[in-house]
Amino acid sequence: MRISLFIFLLCISSMAFCQQSANNTPITEAKQGNDKFSKRIFRGMVIAGFNATQVDGDRLAGYYNFGFNGGVGAFIMLEKKRKVSLSAELLFSMKGAKSTITTSKVDSRTIALDYAEIPLMLNFHDKQVAIFGAGFSVGGLVRNVQKAYDGFGNSANLTYKDANGNNQTIDISPGSAYYSFYRKYELGVVAHATFLIKKVIGVQARFNYSITPIAHNLPDGNLRNGNQWNNVLSLRLMYIF
Repeated sequence: MRISLFIFLLCISSMAFCQQSANNTPITEAKQGNDKFSKRIFRGMVIAGFNATQVDGDRLAGYYNFGFNGGVGAFIMLEKKRKVSLSAELLFSMKGAKSTITTSKVDSRTIALDYAEIPLMLNFHDKQVAIFGAGFSVGGLVRNVQKAYDGFGNSANLTYKDANGNNQTIDISPGSAYYSFYRKYELGVVAHATFLIKKVIGVQARFNYSITPIAHNLPDGNLRNGNQWNNVLSLRLMYIF
């Protein structure tokens, strides 16, 4: 499924490139307002940037975890004025969480969750100055690594207080049963605001949040049913062709 979608996106990007080459015109035509770029139906894009992330429900707070966000994608323009489009992307997105408090009583913890992600969005193009969009994303978990440290920076088991205030310990070492609580797939919502420089460079602010919990029935979760949710802010650069 992921391979087919990747091939589909590459085909669309190739079509956009070929259409761009075929539509190259003399400068005199461009001066007459014949803007071939804005008239193309397919537009490819290459994306690179970073995520600032947290996981809601993990007893940590703050966007202190940073990771890569990037890949390829394409716009498909839907009407003659080229103001509305559908877009699809194939991304590698690093999510997770990290604590910033370390004491002899509170464990420091890192959660690394990497996804292959496919956002599908409806976009509005504002005179080639900005693009605004929203939609849904589907992600497949490709890496899950978690670590906990004691107040002295040594590796430790995860500890937390239960509803009765008693200390509990969980083994989160690789291969432990704790990892089975995390789901292989994630459905999320995504929204963005992209500002364009000379129509081909985009600076994008992006928000992504889980619709379905990424983990369920976690014994140490502090939300209902022990659920966890990805909460992601992104800043990305885009080359549109």
